[in-house]
Amino acid sequence: MGQLLIRNVDDNDIAELKAQAERQHISLEQRLRNLVKEAARKEREEFWRLARESREATRGLDIDVDALLRASRAELERDPLGRR
Repeated sequence: MGQLLIRNVDDNDIAELKAQAERQHISLEQRLRNLVKEAARKEREEFWRLARESREATRGLDIDVDALLRASRAELERDPLGRR
């Protein structure tokens, strides 16, 4: 497992995190690990939520994915920086 060192954290923020940890009957270190895990997972969960929504929105549509990819690649070749 990796380690993190975070500098210049406001004393009031540290005090609040310690209080949160105490209320949860865990160490500050465990509270911080929980926060890091939650933050990392949140982005991943958001990605899968959007993927599910996209799948539902396009369910039953006749979409030629190959044609879309070819058109997108052709557009990138014409204008690689997207400046149109």
